[in-house]
Amino acid sequence: MRSFTSGFKSFSTHSTQSFFKKFYQDVVDVAPKEFKLEELKRPIGLAQPPSKATVYSRGNSFRDLFDREKTNKRSKELGLEFSKSGMYDIHIFRKTNGKLFTSPPSYWRSDKSLYFPHITGLSLKDGQVSLEDTLRGKVSVVRLFSSKVGDDLCKQYLQNDELKLNYLEPSASQSLQSKGIQTVDVNFVDSGIKYALMKLFIGRLRSAVPAYRHSHYLLADREQLPFNVRETLQINNVYTGFTIVVDPALKIRWMASGSATTDEFKTLWKCVKRIREESFH
Repeated sequence: MRSFTSGFKSFSTHSTQSFFKKFYQDVVDVAPKEFKLEELKRPIGLAQPPSKATVYSRGNSFRDLFDREKTNKRSKELGLEFSKSGMYDIHIFRKTNGKLFTSPPSYWRSDKSLYFPHITGLSLKDGQVSLEDTLRGKVSVVRLFSSKVGDDLCKQYLQNDELKLNYLEPSASQSLQSKGIQTVDVNFVDSGIKYALMKLFIGRLRSAVPAYRHSHYLLADREQLPFNVRETLQINNVYTGFTIVVDPALKIRWMASGSATTDEFKTLWKCVKRIREESFH
């Protein structure tokens, strides 16, 4: 028994040392390269539709530690996460003013599109909810942000002074809803501790957000989506904001980051109109 325990400890120590050696090399290999602004061409999203039963993997199980392929994959994921620290996010935000990619000129086809993730959070009206329940059956413009700056950038896709359009006004919002279109705000709090504190002071947030928006405003913990899922969705930078068009089947059909030009504003709402026509006719 003693020899078995000694052998297991020796194996565990060797495995740990090998993992960290591989991890260090992966950090070096995936060190961020010079940032290049590119257009989103391929659909963004996840392969499986969101549901209350959805659970996103956060790493290897004990059994996976004995699987070299899975361990190497996890090491690369951790290396990428480590290399893209908060300082990296700040650097990229300052360099791009929050425009991490340019939006596609039109929406992605339904049969090629991928799914929006499963996100739960605190609705300002209905308490704890799953976001997919709010999105299902409607064309949704989802604003995803983790800061006041990100919130303000996202608003540019709903408000345009040049065109004299403001879809955040009560009358405009109600008009959209009568057509099966809605705007949804997701305050994606960037840490579990901050999320817990914000829940304690939820009354202040309710006071700051117009009452007619409460049912479409969700306070959510960003950490419920693992790093690799956020990376797949290209929503990892906490300093900017993201605007995402989701169809009634919960598929991501168009996406933007940062601020909006007048042309981008027009493109978003043209996509929304066509997706609505496609979905309800």
